[in-house]
Amino acid sequence: MNRFIVIVLDGFGIGSMEDTHRNRPEDAKANTLRSILNVYPDLRLPTLEKLGIMNAAGFESKGMKFNSSANFGRSALMHNGADTFMGHQEIMGTLPKKSVVQCLNDQLVPVKTALLEAGYKVQDIKVENLTYFLVEDYVAVADNIDSDLGQAINCIAPLDNISFEKLLEIAQVVRKSVTFNRVIPFGGTGNTIEDILAAQEVKENRFIGNVAVKTKAYLQGYRVIH
Repeated sequence: MNRFIVIVLDGFGIGSMEDTHRNRPEDAKANTLRSILNVYPDLRLPTLEKLGIMNAAGFESKGMKFNSSANFGRSALMHNGADTFMGHQEIMGTLPKKSVVQCLNDQLVPVKTALLEAGYKVQDIKVENLTYFLVEDYVAVADNIDSDLGQAINCIAPLDNISFEKLLEIAQVVRKSVTFNRVIPFGGTGNTIEDILAAQEVKENRFIGNVAVKTKAYLQGYRVIH
């Protein structure tokens, strides 16, 4: 059986979809490749050029041209909302179902019950009229508020204080207790649980989470599993 390799260049967009101006007008002009080439017009990416990146993008730059022999194409995404991970799954051939918008505060009881029954220490963190959880003193379990709201739960931890393996175990318990599209465990080193808690924000009076970049998890030793 023949095999082939799919390489996904995450965050290297070449434009937006036709419905973006209605659903996410702030992203209607998003085009990462064009933005990079505007700043670095002499940039050469010969392998991508040969594969047909400029053909797919639909424009040429000073250093990057169309390739008449390239086999290329463009495809609109099927999944609801804006989620690069779901986009990757579509590239691999999945047919996503329409997602349901949910928030952690709709599922507090089953999540907390599952964690307690698994033997974990669970502390309620209350912000305004909302709640999220601090598990084993170092894992914040809350809404993902960095992507489209209502699609995922984050489990964030400072990996100097708790192992990534322990974080995954906790995230697996959360995963089994909710119906969200995704539960995302991640963390880094060099930050603290205080950094993570200080990054908490409420959105739309319904979602409570920790802004990922403000948790400082990305700065050093970052690890994640989707």
